[in-house]
Amino acid sequence: MTLSSTEVAALHHAETPADFAACFDVIRQLRPKLQSAGDWHAQAEAMRSEGYRVLVCRDGERDAAVAGYRISTNLVHGRFLFVNDLVTLDSVRGKGLGRLLLRELERIAEAEGCERLVLDTAIANLAARRFYTREGMEERIAGFIKPIGTPA
Repeated sequence: MTLSSTEVAALHHAETPADFAACFDVIRQLRPKLQSAGDWHAQAEAMRSEGYRVLVCRDGERDAAVAGYRISTNLVHGRFLFVNDLVTLDSVRGKGLGRLLLRELERIAEAEGCERLVLDTAIANLAARRFYTREGMEERIAGFIKPIGTPA
């Protein structure tokens, strides 16, 4: 089942503490270290200075999918939109909400003069990798992580 054209208007950016509270269950599915909606809002606000925004998709009366993103520039990609977070509630997967978020992110990227849309996903997350491939994205980068200092 996919979304009808009348449901496209269900996209909005989270701006207020109430907005972040409404989508907390969604982001916590991807980021379980977040302890509360207040923590989620505070962290998103701290990242706002780096251009971080949160796009939310409603499914009926509830927030059901979230994409956190920022516009950036570097020597590899030029100007690009980086997707920090993209998650759909397990209970509504397959309805086209993730696709809807990606399409809106592509529209935003184009409007912002970006050359690319870029994201990272865990190597072990095969479902996400298949989804992104199906949506026309290419796997092109191997990411490396090295913890610094004492873990929080």
